[in-house]
Amino acid sequence: MNQLKERFQSLSKKERIIGGSAVVLLIVIGLLSYSAGHGNATVELSDKKVEFEEMDRELLSVRVQIKEANEELEQVNKQLADEKGKLDKLSQKHEEVLALVSDKESIENDKNELVKEIVQQEESLAAIMQKISDSESKLDQLNEGIVEKEEQPRTLPAGYFTVGEDIEEGRYKIEPSSGSGNYFVNDGRKANIILGRDDSFYLSEFIIYLSTGDQIQATLPVKYTGVE
Repeated sequence: MNQLKERFQSLSKKERIIGGSAVVLLIVIGLLSYSAGHGNATVELSDKKVEFEEMDRELLSVRVQIKEANEELEQVNKQLADEKGKLDKLSQKHEEVLALVSDKESIENDKNELVKEIVQQEESLAAIMQKISDSESKLDQLNEGIVEKEEQPRTLPAGYFTVGEDIEEGRYKIEPSSGSGNYFVNDGRKANIILGRDDSFYLSEFIIYLSTGDQIQATLPVKYTGVE
């Protein structure tokens, strides 16, 4: 230390000034370097802090968006469930309507078939009534020119009879003696009628010519009155 002091004192004034200046300059440069380094570190830390704050804000914003998206998704799922429920109800109603339509079509078909049957029955009834009317007209026409014979009418019970054996050949007015039933001559080829008095479908009397050998089949007692 004393050596440095003696050496410093041995320097000229000019050398002392230059040396001092150099020392001061070195000190200033050191201070400036320290200040610059400290300042850069402060600025860098400040920038990092700003970046972290921005990241926090962005993260918070993203979290809010995710929450809102989840809420919207929940709402959409709820609406979807409601719409699905409505669709299920509509599908059920659709099936019920289809069933009703099917039943209606079946009922309509049955109704149409019944109407057809009624029409056919009415046509058959009309044909029968016309046949009866024609028979009654013919009977009236025959009765106008019929003169009963003076001989007593004859009554045969229900059964099978042969003309020429059980009853004489001739022209007769036949009537039901009692009740009603079928009257056939020669298995229906010559006569096939229903005799009776209690229904419009029955004939109350009928004019026929019975020939020898004719076969009579009657299911009721029949009165035979000879006519001219």
